[in-house]
Amino acid sequence: MRKFFLVAALMAAVSTFGVFAHKAEAQQPRGIGSPIAILDLTYIFKNHLRFQQMSDGMRRDVEAAEAALKVDREAYGKMTQQLETYRKGTPEYRAMEEELAKKAAELNLRVSIQKKDFLEQEAKIYYNVYQEICEHVKYYSEQHGIALVLRFNGDPVDRNDPQEVLKELNKSVLYYNRAIDVTPIILEEINRKAPGGPQGGVPQTSTPGAPGFAPQGAPPGLPPRR
Repeated sequence: MRKFFLVAALMAAVSTFGVFAHKAEAQQPRGIGSPIAILDLTYIFKNHLRFQQMSDGMRRDVEAAEAALKVDREAYGKMTQQLETYRKGTPEYRAMEEELAKKAAELNLRVSIQKKDFLEQEAKIYYNVYQEICEHVKYYSEQHGIALVLRFNGDPVDRNDPQEVLKELNKSVLYYNRAIDVTPIILEEINRKAPGGPQGGVPQTSTPGAPGFAPQGAPPGLPPRR
């Protein structure tokens, strides 16, 4: 079964670049004053608290299913050993052989069904979280006059990995001003309502029934950006 995963933590930025980025953010609030913004969707998934909680819950379900299958496989192995104690062609041998074939078919079917179910659950979790992110991006963009939000990936590139180099060469965003990166704002608002997420200190909009967004840069307590 494929394991449900979350990607490992990101590398910290070089200190001098961090100081420069901090000054740039202080001069111009994130995502404001530009009709275009960028969003690191991979980073959002990595640090989305409820996504992590759902992933952990599904991982436990997968591990429980694997443990149950292990018990059944061990029982099947014992039956196989018992078959070897019978003489071929005897009624006992044929009966045990038929039972083993039946058990093997049942196990294979069970594994196939569980794999399909877990893949569907995984896809549903990803899709629902993605839709949630899009709703937050849509609302924030409408509130701040942003006409276009481009997806980008800010992960550092391993120049010794040909696949990563190729991915870097094919990326759509070649340069961006950090002021248009709305990733921390969207992530903070998504996590704010999650159990264990950052609470308080976030200005709210006055639109009834709509999610509130911080109108400026990343609030304290967020994971570090590159």
